[in-house]
Amino acid sequence: MGVLGSIFCMPEELRPLLASRAPRSMLVPSLNYVESMLRYARLIVVGDRVTRDALSLGLRPVLAVYDCTEMRYNVECPELPRDYRRVHVANPRSSISLEALNAIRDGIRSGRYTAIQVKGEEDLLAIPAILYADVDSIVVYGQPSRGVLLVHVDWYVKRLAWSLLRMFQPCDVPLEKAKE
Repeated sequence: MGVLGSIFCMPEELRPLLASRAPRSMLVPSLNYVESMLRYARLIVVGDRVTRDALSLGLRPVLAVYDCTEMRYNVECPELPRDYRRVHVANPRSSISLEALNAIRDGIRSGRYTAIQVKGEEDLLAIPAILYADVDSIVVYGQPSRGVLLVHVDWYVKRLAWSLLRMFQPCDVPLEKAKE
């Protein structure tokens, strides 16, 4: 079992809000549409497809978070350059684990290219990525069947991420159930 308080579950009332487009974000069909804009950005990617797409375009995200799953189907993990520091964490579906939150914080602060492979689900980990990202970073994550969301991080979206995270409730989800 997870340590009580080490996993934070999303309240059901947040589901519709989090499924919609984030404030101050830009929805694009794919990263190809904004490649030149991202070329010199401090880029953070969350999701298998956006990680693969960013790397195939020659972009170098400072942080990549993925779970080797797309639309609930197992896929091959993104192939990362050798100089990425690799971290493995558990994060059950519809939650944010303290382990994943700390790995994101440490990865961003480390100054090294970091890849976080999640056992479980990475969908909600864009929230702590935005919270810990430097101002003027760009956090990119997929919006299934709609495209890719780019969030230009400023103090407003950081406060919004903090407000959302504070709405999550401590829960006791066994980390062993992370892939269920």
